[in-house]
Amino acid sequence: MLRYVLAGLLLAAPASAQDWFLHDYGELRAFHGDWLAVCDGAGAGPCRVVQTGVDPGSNAFFDLRLAAHRIDDSPDWAIEVMDRGMPASALTELRFSFDGDEVAVPRSAWTAGDMHSSNAVDTVTIRDPDLAYELVARMKAGNRVIVTYAPMGEGDGRAGFPLRGVTAAMNAVEARVVVRQE
Repeated sequence: MLRYVLAGLLLAAPASAQDWFLHDYGELRAFHGDWLAVCDGAGAGPCRVVQTGVDPGSNAFFDLRLAAHRIDDSPDWAIEVMDRGMPASALTELRFSFDGDEVAVPRSAWTAGDMHSSNAVDTVTIRDPDLAYELVARMKAGNRVIVTYAPMGEGDGRAGFPLRGVTAAMNAVEARVVVRQE
């Protein structure tokens, strides 16, 4: 009986954070549950939190990615969604569903490409600070987010991500950014 109580307590515990470490790519990284906090330039550069996934049967390192990039010198974030085969430049619809509660993203709120390049395929970025703030708040409060889009492209038009650890990862990034700015 005691082991079931202990197992229940462990499952109910928040995602544990690991210490920051310097990765071979020169990034400072820390795992937080299902999320990875990353700061470029050994911690001196831009920071982000990342969740990746692999499609069934794929041999790719990752097929889908959800990232929140901390915008330096501001409290803002930008949200980036990548799904292999998503026709980013042709999208007409983008929605986030947080535990069944849907947020439709206006067409004017996303751009094709990632934070650094408009020609990054399969990727869209939301830079609108008010919308990104709402999405970040929902990510922190949720358990799972499913991003759907149209047209579907080569896939099924959806990318799902667990949110276990996203709050801890974002808090770790925010703490690093504040320390750098002091």
